[in-house]
Amino acid sequence: MSGGIAVATEGSVLRITLEGAVDLAVRESAAPVWAALATGDQDVVVDCADVTFVDSTGLSLLVRLIRDATESGRRVRLHGAPRPVTEILAVTGVDAWMRAQGVEGV
Repeated sequence: MSGGIAVATEGSVLRITLEGAVDLAVRESAAPVWAALATGDQDVVVDCADVTFVDSTGLSLLVRLIRDATESGRRVRLHGAPRPVTEILAVTGVDAWMRAQGVEGV
């Protein structure tokens, strides 16, 4: 399954939904996410429930997304992370970094 990324505002929450294989193609289509992060101040939910695979470029997308959101003072929550996501976060130590940034749901 190819991957995708979508962004939607739901009241006071900016929901970023990742699905399928989160790889270079998804990272290259993330411009709407960066625009939304640059213009708002909503809390951020990163919905990973439908992710089937994450490679190093997908991981860098997650790191940048978390970094940009937390540096702008937003609360961030990781939602529905399946095994492919939790495994790459744990193996790389990114899960500990995310917790240190205050990300919920890690």
